[in-house]
Amino acid sequence: MKFKAISLLSLLPRSPVEFYERVTEYAGVRIDTILNVRPKYNAISMEHGISRLFPGRGSEVNKILSEDSLAQIETHVNQRQFELPASAPFGQFHNGDPFLARLCYLVVRMIQPARVVETGVCYGVTSSYLLAAMNKNNYGHLHSIDLPPLGSKGDDYVGWLVPNELKDRWTLRRGTSERLLASVVEELETLDLFIHDSLHTFKNMKQEFDTSWSALNSRGILISDDIEGNDAFLQMVKSHQPEISVIMEQKNKSSLVGAAVKRE
Repeated sequence: MKFKAISLLSLLPRSPVEFYERVTEYAGVRIDTILNVRPKYNAISMEHGISRLFPGRGSEVNKILSEDSLAQIETHVNQRQFELPASAPFGQFHNGDPFLARLCYLVVRMIQPARVVETGVCYGVTSSYLLAAMNKNNYGHLHSIDLPPLGSKGDDYVGWLVPNELKDRWTLRRGTSERLLASVVEELETLDLFIHDSLHTFKNMKQEFDTSWSALNSRGILISDDIEGNDAFLQMVKSHQPEISVIMEQKNKSSLVGAAVKRE
């Protein structure tokens, strides 16, 4: 904690904007912790959730989940995680869960998106799966937004797991989604897929959901990790009335993934 405080204070003369962003994020986390209002979500299994997202396409789903390219990126990511040096600057708990990563791979293969935006990268688990699916499609580009956790040489490790041969479809932008997401959406004009896995406060999630939803094409999909801590996803569903919305349990941790499909 002392190291983080010193690192944070050292930002003030070097980057006042980033100092302000990080202080604001910490304050948001503290506010959510104090309020501690956790909604009741009715979650279903991954298998059931996927069948609701893609009704009548079960054989196609099973075929994609058996692809060699999926197995290869899983092997690559797992091996690279073992190779992370002891001096790596932030804990792997910041990474996307394999459940989320496999879901993202499947969705990219199913809907063949041209423009994908994700918030939160860390070492790049989910980014790797998204890019592997795009490579299999031979189509699409991933735009990622990430402000890495404080740590020595933290920027050097953002996306560390992503294979070099997949990076030609990847644009990484450094900063918070609060500052960058709206401009990225304006630049791209429309989105086909959006994935939230950055700061899981109510304020940040609501801002990301509203900004990305307005730009999603019809039948575009929004995916959010770790929705259980507040009701931002519930409010998004109530406000935007997606054609399909599902809440899925993760097998390896006590958190939930939400997904919503925009109406035509």
